[in-house]
Amino acid sequence: MNKQMKTLIQVRLRNQFEWSKLSDKNMTIRTHALLTTIGYLVALVLVIGYIISLPYQMNQELQLDKVNPYVASILFWISGIWTLLSGVKNILVGFDHDQLFVLPIKKWQAKLVNIISSYIIQLILCSVILFGVQIPLYFFQPFPLIHLLIVGIYVIMIPLLAIGCSIVVSILVKLFLFFLNFRSTFIEAILALGIFISPLVYAYVTVPFNSKAGIINTSFLPISLLEVVTENNWLKIILLFATVLIAFSGLCLMIVKKYDSLAMLFGVKPAVNKHYVLKVRPILVALFKKEISRYFSSFTYVVNTLISPIALFVIAVGLAMGLLPKFSPVVIDSLNLTMTSSFIYFIIFLVCLTLTTTTSCSFSFERKNVWIIQSLPVSIKELSIAKGLLNILLFLPGLMAASVACWSALGLRGFDFIIHIFFLLTSLLFISSLGLAINLKFPNFNWSNEMVVVKQSMAIIITAVLSMILISLSAAGSLIFGTLGVTILAIVELLAVVLIVIKIKKVHYLQ
Repeated sequence: MNKQMKTLIQVRLRNQFEWSKLSDKNMTIRTHALLTTIGYLVALVLVIGYIISLPYQMNQELQLDKVNPYVASILFWISGIWTLLSGVKNILVGFDHDQLFVLPIKKWQAKLVNIISSYIIQLILCSVILFGVQIPLYFFQPFPLIHLLIVGIYVIMIPLLAIGCSIVVSILVKLFLFFLNFRSTFIEAILALGIFISPLVYAYVTVPFNSKAGIINTSFLPISLLEVVTENNWLKIILLFATVLIAFSGLCLMIVKKYDSLAMLFGVKPAVNKHYVLKVRPILVALFKKEISRYFSSFTYVVNTLISPIALFVIAVGLAMGLLPKFSPVVIDSLNLTMTSSFIYFIIFLVCLTLTTTTSCSFSFERKNVWIIQSLPVSIKELSIAKGLLNILLFLPGLMAASVACWSALGLRGFDFIIHIFFLLTSLLFISSLGLAINLKFPNFNWSNEMVVVKQSMAIIITAVLSMILISLSAAGSLIFGTLGVTILAIVELLAVVLIVIKIKKVHYLQ
């Protein structure tokens, strides 16, 4: 790797994590970059805290020998799913591929720079986590230090497997839909994610339910590192490592050779319909259809905001059909409180409803079209209604399934049932309207990568923080005060929605 390539990767990583904006003269940009950096650091600290406590947890479960297989497997699945959620197109082609080919680097380097950048990020994270977990693990049970060499092999191998498998799955899905002449971002996202996680789902279905069993059973590290590793196992690990290196090198070679074809495959747009029919629709109907079309045209937008609605529907249906196990009650003796299985599942419903929302970046997604919108006889209120309805529509099937689950599985009846369902509905309305208001306050129309809007924008960060505060307050209120607490929270949320709507109606111009 030459000096120019190293400099390019450094610049891209600084821009990707927004570290380059920490010294920007604009106070707003600098604050946003600082908040983003703090968010990354908080997430890293939480992960490290979990990793440090993991050996203790698994020792209590008599699974200390499964710590390394579990960590190696969960790193693979998280890295792979993260790659898919980020959009494989951004890794293969990128948003700046045209500019890359005028830089003083070799063509193959320009074609692989996105993959190399992603690999470096995942390599660092895997190093911190896998080597980090060995420290507390060694205190519980000392192991031969030569086994750290195996840990190093898996640190190198896991990102290669995660990125490689994600790219292969995404390309195969693209080709399959292309040959069927079927183009749908939504179907593509569901197929790619479904195929990728199918081994994990199968692993959980075929064994008695255990939160860690499925992940451990799909691990590429099936042996314990706490005991002496046999020569046969050493040979298998080295052969696996060599196979992964050769396969990933072959994949990179294919990408370099077929780069133009892949760029066309991932950049293909639906053919223009030459037959036009003039239709007059009500403004809200036209705006809503336009919002749906824009939403499903973005792979990144769909994948990053559709997981929660799907999770809500799947969990609610599974619970209503009796497919999900009941949680053991958690007793907090010092406060004389008990978290029942019904309470835990209700909070899971609430988390799915409020943790993500399409509205916190929906105005930003207008991008340069915002100036066209300003010239149309369309109010901000009408735009907001259309964007809010999209988010509500996505969660509506899950909300209906959750209502059935609350009655059949959680045993809610009468006023308790009505107020809990009403609270779920007001929570959805509240987070939808809150996302709109925050995005109106902190819009970002000048972006070149969808990931910046969906994951790193100021509106997304603020909404996510407020959402977590809402979930915490709701859990505490429901646990301490029961139905009375839920009733008060629902009323407060409804009043907040009214105030937010009034505030949005006063906005007449997008800035």
